Amino acid sequence: MPSLPNGSNVSNVATDLLDAADKQIPTLGLNARRKFFHGLAVAMFVPGIALDPAFTHLSFSVAFALFTFLEYIRYFAIYPFGAAVHLFLNEFLDHRDSGTAILSHFYLLTGCSGSVWLEDPSKILLYTGVLTLGVGDAAASIIGRRLGLRRWSPTTNKTVEGTLALISSIFGSAMLLRFCGLTDSFRYLRYLLAVVIAGLLEALSDQNDNLTLPLYMWSMFVAFGV
Repeated sequence: MPSLPNGSNVSNVATDLLDAADKQIPTLGLNARRKFFHGLAVAMFVPGIALDPAFTHLSFSVAFALFTFLEYIRYFAIYPFGAAVHLFLNEFLDHRDSGTAILSHFYLLTGCSGSVWLEDPSKILLYTGVLTLGVGDAAASIIGRRLGLRRWSPTTNKTVEGTLALISSIFGSAMLLRFCGLTDSFRYLRYLLAVVIAGLLEALSDQNDNLTLPLYMWSMFVAFGV
């Protein structure tokens, strides 16, 4: 009966596979790679939330379970997919990602799906995660990098122009959803105030925006009775 490889051999093979994968990472800009998936989230999730929130809720849960399974495959470099999954996910890491587990995709999915999982009766709140990350955060990053002139502080790259882009893009998208009949009427001034407060959090915090910002904004909407 063939003997199974011991734990140290498996660990060495996994390390060799992941190191080889790291050397093949392309040079496309990190910000461009990350924001592409933010935009893709809008195209994928807005129709689902608008047409069938319950099914979208289930789909988000299945996706989270699938992400967990893929992370297990990546972490242990399970042949033949482990190295390929590591290579793909490693392209999206930035300075806020640390540790052996890669969680960026979990944060993005949780940020987009959290407002759907919380099941608020107000339909505009269901879009909170997608609008915050897919529209607002992407706009803040693009405008801030290209047109930003006034930094919030000498120790951060976040700019006033980026924050204004985040606030205006989220509020404008919410108004567009209302105009298209994809959400019920809501209190516009309270909504805008909550977005402004959340925008200031994004500007002054160095936490992972994909996880904290949507949940904070959803909390502000509930507190203000949007």
